Amino acid sequence: MSRTALLPIIALSLATGGCWFKKKPPPAPPPPPAATPTATQPTPTSPPTVQPPKREAPPPKPKPAAAEPATPLPSPVPQVPAPAPQAPVLGPMLTTEQRAQYRQQYDGSLKVAQDALARIAGKPLTRDQAESANRIRSFISQARDAQARDPITAAQLARRAEILARDLLNSIH
Repeated sequence: MSRTALLPIIALSLATGGCWFKKKPPPAPPPPPAATPTATQPTPTSPPTVQPPKREAPPPKPKPAAAEPATPLPSPVPQVPAPAPQAPVLGPMLTTEQRAQYRQQYDGSLKVAQDALARIAGKPLTRDQAESANRIRSFISQARDAQARDPITAAQLARRAEILARDLLNSIH
């Protein structure tokens, strides 16, 4: 082989001979628990003796990694998280008159829907009619849940229950 052919091979072997392929040494095992002093059983002629604890070599200190940032030490005083403030309720600001108007719509629609359910009680219903009745009950329940926090949504849900209830009554007659 010529020198020019060997040059790339030498360069490649030098480049890959570094620490890229070296395995990291396994972490040092934790040190065994320290031996506690033990007393030997006294014989009738000798006083009790206490053996000194065995001294073990300290574990080797791990080398710090250059790429790892130092972690801050925890503060000695435990910090109690502050209670989370309640999130403000987002929605349109309603005047007293608007609230009364939505409440009136809610009450009227709810009454029509409940009356319709009462009129069909005990009558045989088709599968579609039964599903419609269940949907009406669901809208009524959702409207009641929303009434205190969102009068607009409550009025809309009650209105949907009313429309479905009217359609259901028309399909039965």
